[in-house]
Amino acid sequence: NQETMSLDYGRKRRLNRLNSQEGRNYEFMHVSDSRKKIPALPEKARALIASLTLSESDYHAIELQLEAAFRAGLSATGPPQCVPMLCSHVTRLPGRAAPSGGGGGGGGGGGGGHGQSPGPGDYLALDLGGTNYRVLLVRMRPPGQPPEIVENVYSVPGELMRGRGIDLFDFLAATIADFMAEHGAAHLAENPAAPLRLGFTFSFPCEQRGLASARLLGWTKGYSAEGVVGNDVCQLLQEAIDRRGLAARCVALVNDTVGTLAACALEDPACMIGLIVGTGTNAAYVERVAAVDKYSTELPAGESRVVINTEWGNFGADGCLERFRTDLDRQLDAASINPGRQTFEKLVSGMYLGELVRLAIQQLVSDGVLFDGRMPEALRQPMSFHTKYLSEVERDPPRHYYSTDSLLTVDLGLQLVRPLDMMTVRCLCEAVSTRSAYLVATGISCLLKRIGSPDDVTVGIDGSLFKFHPHFPQRMIDKINELHPDAKFLLRLSEDGSGKGAAAIAAMA
Repeated sequence: NQETMSLDYGRKRRLNRLNSQEGRNYEFMHVSDSRKKIPALPEKARALIASLTLSESDYHAIELQLEAAFRAGLSATGPPQCVPMLCSHVTRLPGRAAPSGGGGGGGGGGGGGHGQSPGPGDYLALDLGGTNYRVLLVRMRPPGQPPEIVENVYSVPGELMRGRGIDLFDFLAATIADFMAEHGAAHLAENPAAPLRLGFTFSFPCEQRGLASARLLGWTKGYSAEGVVGNDVCQLLQEAIDRRGLAARCVALVNDTVGTLAACALEDPACMIGLIVGTGTNAAYVERVAAVDKYSTELPAGESRVVINTEWGNFGADGCLERFRTDLDRQLDAASINPGRQTFEKLVSGMYLGELVRLAIQQLVSDGVLFDGRMPEALRQPMSFHTKYLSEVERDPPRHYYSTDSLLTVDLGLQLVRPLDMMTVRCLCEAVSTRSAYLVATGISCLLKRIGSPDDVTVGIDGSLFKFHPHFPQRMIDKINELHPDAKFLLRLSEDGSGKGAAAIAAMA
């Protein structure tokens, strides 16, 4: 059970290294002194895999670059930064009690903003951050009792993702009305004197001026709806809700990472980091107000902690990661809808990992060392090697290729696949996914050092890579322990938690 396993991941006294020991023959690629262990692949395949392999010193260097980016993003002086470190204006997180304080690092320890319980009642939550979009009705119950949740998932049509912004927000309002009618809850949004409180998880970079005021800085994840960038998305949503005649009020806008953090804190007050590693990637964490220079005048007096939305997906857009990128990374970036942006995200997120493998396959086919030099028809189009294929390929035990064989022959239609072809594809998948897990772990190590807590810190995590990739969590643990040997941490699956977290924050607003 993935959730049960992830609940135990990371605590030093319970650390289980069996996964990495079992798979070491095929998990060697990012160990600093082990390039010579690459199996007997053709030389060009070995060279390509080696280019996707970073050394231990590389990850230490990246961590230092990321810490510098965090500090620059929190500074009140200087030009805009590629890691903007956005203020969420969330100064209180749900939880039973505040964890004990600590010191050191950039952030200092302590939970500060934990310990408040959401008030009982019904709350709406919207969760927009990809091609799928969720509407939730969350009934908060007395402390100690889990909330009751009903939800619908809607697919956002591509023409709305890339069309007029007003049409996109009218679609969101229409789905609220549809959802309330379907679940017999329309009466909850019919009293203008007591509007239903709504938390909006909006998983795009925003400059937040308050808990319910946020200006979109730029679209990511395939969205480009016009007339939204530079405008207040809470206001746009509220106007659409009002046009629909619904008695609902948007009282909180949060990023999905902030929502994931809040949802995890409902169950585990030691949660101080929220992480998304799925279609995209981002992290939020609890920071000392004293360390947040550029927002010091915007936060209520007396608050000691605030949740910062790092927007670390754009890390490296200033060129600081250039020496760690490969020609494949540059090729993928050039063909993307946002060249030169979201550099870190393009190295680690589920939207891009499959395409990196496809580009690697394409190069080796062109070199004549894979599939007898013939590119499978099914892989000729960009994004046709889905990231889920990496999980399927790597699920097989070492030196076994059942899933790889099935993928190549059944899903991709190859007539004859050599064992060497299967081994090469497996190694490519492992190189790309391992680099991803290690880079994400590097970011978490950096945040753990900023928080500096002497106690266990829980990382609430959502996203398909963490949930479904068979080795991603363990690889993260191994790299965090390598970079931060003194860390005490727990990686906790917070599945579909961002909507629940938004409702909890709305209940406390």
